[in-house]
Amino acid sequence: MKKADLLLRAASAIAMASVMMVAPAIAQENSAPQQAEPAPDATDIVVTAQFRSQRVQDAPLAITAVSGDMLEARSQTSIAQVAAQAPNVNLAEAPATYGPSIQAFIRGVGQGDSTFALEPGVGLYVDDVYYSTLQGSMLDLLDLDRVEILRGPQGTLAGQNSIGGAIKLYSKKPDGSGGGYVQATYGSYNRTEIRGGLNLTVVPDQLFLRVSGAGVKKDGYVTRYDYRCTHPNSPVRTFAVSDNCKLGTEGGKSYVAGRGTLRWTPNDAIDISIIGDITRDDSETAPSTLLYVGNLAGPGSSATPTYTIDGVQFGTASGSPFISYSPYGDFAQDSFTSSPFVSYENFLNYAPRDGTAPYAAPARNSLDTWGVSGNITIDAGDVSITSITSYRSYNSIFTSAESSPLNIALTANDVNHNQFSQELRLSGAINELLDYTVGGYYFEGTSDGGSRVQLPTLEFRQNDHVESQTFAAFANAELHLTDKLSLIGGLRYTDITKSFEYARKGNPGNIYGGNAPPALAPLDGLVRTFKGDRIDYRGVVQYRWTPDFMTYAQIATGFKSGGANPRPFFPAQALTHDPETLTAYELGFKSDLFDRLLRLNVSGFFNKYNDILVSVSTCPTVPAAPCALPLNAGEADVKGFEVEATLRPVRGLLIDASLGYLDFDYKSISPLASSAGVTLDMDAPFVQEWRWSVGGQYEIDLGDAGSLTPRVDVNSQSPYFSTAINRAPFNLVPGRTLVNARLTYRDPSEAWQLSLEVTNLTDRLYYDGLFDNRGSTQSIQGRPGRPREWAVTVKHNF
Repeated sequence: MKKADLLLRAASAIAMASVMMVAPAIAQENSAPQQAEPAPDATDIVVTAQFRSQRVQDAPLAITAVSGDMLEARSQTSIAQVAAQAPNVNLAEAPATYGPSIQAFIRGVGQGDSTFALEPGVGLYVDDVYYSTLQGSMLDLLDLDRVEILRGPQGTLAGQNSIGGAIKLYSKKPDGSGGGYVQATYGSYNRTEIRGGLNLTVVPDQLFLRVSGAGVKKDGYVTRYDYRCTHPNSPVRTFAVSDNCKLGTEGGKSYVAGRGTLRWTPNDAIDISIIGDITRDDSETAPSTLLYVGNLAGPGSSATPTYTIDGVQFGTASGSPFISYSPYGDFAQDSFTSSPFVSYENFLNYAPRDGTAPYAAPARNSLDTWGVSGNITIDAGDVSITSITSYRSYNSIFTSAESSPLNIALTANDVNHNQFSQELRLSGAINELLDYTVGGYYFEGTSDGGSRVQLPTLEFRQNDHVESQTFAAFANAELHLTDKLSLIGGLRYTDITKSFEYARKGNPGNIYGGNAPPALAPLDGLVRTFKGDRIDYRGVVQYRWTPDFMTYAQIATGFKSGGANPRPFFPAQALTHDPETLTAYELGFKSDLFDRLLRLNVSGFFNKYNDILVSVSTCPTVPAAPCALPLNAGEADVKGFEVEATLRPVRGLLIDASLGYLDFDYKSISPLASSAGVTLDMDAPFVQEWRWSVGGQYEIDLGDAGSLTPRVDVNSQSPYFSTAINRAPFNLVPGRTLVNARLTYRDPSEAWQLSLEVTNLTDRLYYDGLFDNRGSTQSIQGRPGRPREWAVTVKHNF
């Protein structure tokens, strides 16, 4: 370990010890009771996006806040589901190639390649702890108090890699109120879930404990069949062991998760929480179906795919999945099944080109992760000190899914990641004129990504090592010029160092004596380094016209760190890339109208987006080789607007809606991106022009019999391209509209609750993503969305 790292760890330990030592002294001095702030309205959600607690309606930025109760009402249990009601937010489970990870975009800014070696464009935080990789971030919404989705760059408030925005999850705190809950769910695909939480008092009025847990098991919804078994005349080898030709499924879930929080509040001035969490996930490989395959042995085929979704043609397993130029095209007509939820993946390469024995990859999408954090807050009147210390670790083993019985791009991965972070904040107020926060942040992370790569033209092993280190200092201040007019300013300085060390080896027993193929050998031990610093700023003018109507104008910046290509196949592809930067101009208002029956929040924005990072599968440096290269594509203007509304016209009735519009316009293309095929008329990946949602629920009072609450949610999104090189229909993900419904009965005491839910009520066939590999492996895989599913949940509160 470097000497600087040892000094920083020692400084963090000293800071923590100092806070703990002065806490008793402050506790004795602060004997007079503090006057509490007025409680917010029961319909309000209190957020901490600006380092202090305030109603979401008082925060001058675009933010969607969702309570834990609303997450339950919408049947949302996964982080990918919270985007359904947030305008211009796109969250989705990543393809099998990336393992248990998430693809996150806000206002068209994010990161589509979820590898641990690239930085996210949307910051993810749980209890104010930064999760630095998209891998390992497909989180269960376990026992949450609220979710905050901050739209637009959060360079000063959140820091690096929150250029598109930030998603912050906050767990429920133990408060001494006692009680808890337990719930059980059964549904489609043998979905079986047990969830529960318990709130305990260890020492009255001082020490509290909250524990929660979840166990989830669900069968996969894409069935893997043996190709030879379903096509007896095919020369492809068979591996079926049963008469039904089934090899297994994809998309199945199996995990257990737990969280515990120990909270000590010796008085009103001191609040100390130790939070620990653990997840053991042994799920199946993410679902994938083969939509197109070209000639793997030569130039790409121009044959036309044959299957139609929303008027767009694709080849699928229900028609002719393998066109006539495929190695087994003469035997491809599939009369066995008409379902689009079919894969012929066997996770085998029984004829490796490098002379090794047949190879089978594990059909897994596993994640073992744990973390511990300490949050200390000391309130000394007009000044408060906050310390957030965290350590996190995960191991993930996963395999790509090709959907083909023949090897296209079979990769088995084993990723280990560890991170440590320390944040210190000093917040205070000067009379009623100024609120301020100053602080510092330190982060260090290491990742090791081992994999065995089996391509039609190249096979090897790798074990790349990535290290990153971040220092940051920040300040945020709000000046109250009058009781209506406020000025807000923020600055953050960030210094980043990141190194990439490549390791390339041959497969044991290959024709090179176990060494790497000669073309890859120069990569072994090669190091690429990124080092840079950045100053981000934020300025806001906020004016409250009435107690229920506020307007704001904001300019804010953010950035995503630079780095290096995590997947070079040859030395010429081991290129570095510059940071993305973004400057956003935003106008908005927040309002509660008609005696608070209607809440209406509107924002409009214009972004200058520079050095946009995209991934291409045709490398300008080695055009004929396999390629997966991130590069800076150029500059763009991005503009749009967002509307969020909540209506409570009569007692018991709630209607909520959102609308987002996004327009992306390239202004310049870099020479490297131009040579790879990016043009001015293309969109960046995952840019959706329109997103909207509407939901409604009505609580029917049954008197002494309890209550019955039906709820319906509808959400819709426009088509979008999944890759930087726009090629409709091959990588154009069709738009879709989904309908979910839930019916909940509560007994009069609200101790018991029975719910029936149906998701994708109309059984819409849609895709969460398309993986266009025609530039490298002459194939396209699709990730079909979940079909219609039902579930019944029984919950007991005590």
